[in-house]
Amino acid sequence: MSPGSRYPLELQSVSCLLGSGERTVIALDEVSLAVSPGELVAVVGPSGSGKSTLLHVAGLLRPPTSGRVLLEGVDVSHLTRARAAEARRRRIGLVFQSHNLIPTLTLAENIALPLELDNTRATGIEEALAGVGLEGMGKRFPDEISDGQSQLAAIARALIGPRTVLLADEPTGDLDLTTGNLVLSTLRRCIDSGGSGLLLTHDPEVAGWAHRIVRIRDGRLV
Repeated sequence: MSPGSRYPLELQSVSCLLGSGERTVIALDEVSLAVSPGELVAVVGPSGSGKSTLLHVAGLLRPPTSGRVLLEGVDVSHLTRARAAEARRRRIGLVFQSHNLIPTLTLAENIALPLELDNTRATGIEEALAGVGLEGMGKRFPDEISDGQSQLAAIARALIGPRTVLLADEPTGDLDLTTGNLVLSTLRRCIDSGGSGLLLTHDPEVAGWAHRIVRIRDGRLV
């Protein structure tokens, strides 16, 4: 982290307006949140509470209307689209409800993709697979494994290379309870070993896997 920075990810008084004119919606309203190294923070709220917008802003998919997003103490609030994509490849991993693996690539190729897009030598792929319990499965394709294994591969892809910030949006929404708990325990173990992350969910039981829980309602942390 940069000198003087305590947090891999920090949102400072972030607001985000969607729409325009009379249809303007305050999706985020002065949200401040800091995630410490080795910490998984669950953001809990119902549909329409602002969780998705929070993910998009924290993941540099949408700039905030006001406030700042800091990665390792560096303000990344208003990067160009190309620079934002570069920052995601190098610093942020995203895991969604759907694993979003590319079906024509093997698991190893899927995991290596962020490194290749960044013109970085793809190393540590087998270690990444082993870290999520998929040792020796790198040559398999997504349609040859279960949904739970696909989500585990998505976690490995999200944390490959130098990235240490993970944002997970309802990562177990399509999984049964046993498989979902396996994914969550793996996610928690990855964070405990040195990452940091946000877990967005509407389910209190899923949130229970986090170190800390915050709640969002009408775009505000409560």
